[in-house]
Amino acid sequence: MSILKTPIVKCVERLRGATKFLPDGLCYLCQQHSNTAVCKVCEQDCLFFNNHKVAANLLNWPAIKQGLAPGHYQQLCALSYFQWPLDHLIRRFKYGHPSLAIPLAQWFLRYSLVLSGPLPDCLLPVPISPWRYAKRQYHQTLLLAEYLGKQLDIPVIANWAYRRGWQRSQQTLGRRERLRNLKQAYQLGNVVFPARVALIDDVVTTGATIATLSHLIHQIAPDTDIVVWSLAVTPAKPDTTLLLPGHQLGALATNS
Repeated sequence: MSILKTPIVKCVERLRGATKFLPDGLCYLCQQHSNTAVCKVCEQDCLFFNNHKVAANLLNWPAIKQGLAPGHYQQLCALSYFQWPLDHLIRRFKYGHPSLAIPLAQWFLRYSLVLSGPLPDCLLPVPISPWRYAKRQYHQTLLLAEYLGKQLDIPVIANWAYRRGWQRSQQTLGRRERLRNLKQAYQLGNVVFPARVALIDDVVTTGATIATLSHLIHQIAPDTDIVVWSLAVTPAKPDTTLLLPGHQLGALATNS
C-alpha cells in the first residue's frame, strides 16, 4: 500500500491543480457548462449553515463557539464548515483564482443572513503578510470586502492594520501555537473606528487571528461593536445538524 500511496496522491494533486486551467463557461465543481462559476445545480446541493437556527450568529451554536479562541467580537457569520465543496472553492480562490471572490461573496449575502440585522459602518479585511501578497499578487480578503462593500454601500478600510515582521504560517499550527505566533503579528494603522465594524476573513480555524485583531480594536475603541464575516469555519468537531442544502435554505427564505 505504501508503494502505491505516493503516485496516487500525486495524481490526485495534479487533477485538482488542473482546475486552474478550466476554460470559461465551466462549473468549478462539476465541470459542466455553466454561465456562472458554480452552476445552480451544484449550489443547490451544497451544504450551508442554517443560520435561521442560530439567529444569524454562529456564536449561539456551542459546537462552534467552544472551539474558538475568545475574542472581543459579538457575532460570527459564515457560509459553512471548511469542507467539500467550500474548501475546494476557497483554496482555488486563495491560490490563483481571484475572480471567485464574486460568487463566494454572493453566496455569503444569500445564505449568511447578515442582511437580517444591523449592518456595520465599515468593513475591515484581515491583513496578509507582504510576502504572501507578493506571491499571490492580490489580497483575497480585500477582494471579498470590496465586493461586499459595493453591494451593501459600506466603506472598506484597506490599510486599517498591518501584518508586521515574519511569523510562521498559521496553517500548520495548533490553537495555542497560533495565539503565540500572532501575539506581536499585527499593528493598527491610524484609524478612528466607528460604532460597528466587521472583520472580513476567508476561513476562521481556531479563531486566533480574529481574537487578536478584535483585541487590538477593543484596546483603543472599547465601545465599538465588532462582528466577524467569514466564508467558512473549521471547528474541532463539526456538527452536521446545523447544515442544510441550498435548495432547502432557499425554501426557508421564501416562506419566512
